[in-house]
Amino acid sequence: MSKRNQVSYVRPAEPAFLARFKERVGYREGPTVETKRIQPQLPDEDGDYSDKEDEQPQVVVVRKGDLSAEEVMKIKAEIKAAKAEEEPPPADGRIMYRKPVKLTASSKRKRQKNSQKQIKNKDENE
Repeated sequence: MSKRNQVSYVRPAEPAFLARFKERVGYREGPTVETKRIQPQLPDEDGDYSDKEDEQPQVVVVRKGDLSAEEVMKIKAEIKAAKAEEEPPPADGRIMYRKPVKLTASSKRKRQKNSQKQIKNKDENE
């Protein structure tokens, strides 16, 4: 066997004056490679990462068209229901791809017209 494969690093002891200085200053060691490899604790898997009731933003209705607290709760419930209806990921962990929707000639023309309108609007604004 070659000696190149047997090379390792041994960290030398820290000098006493550095240890005293770090103690006086209150120095803490930063993360090491080993500490970075540790996986952080993930929150519970209930899927609801919204704010707790006391941490939610305060709802203020200024005008007639503003959302009320009840409407916000309804929208959140609809979003949860939509997520529940989605297909669950495959059990074996594979990534599933869907075929993209093909563009027809009329939709291509609409996109071109919209992009031309955006360019004209930018020129007018400048």
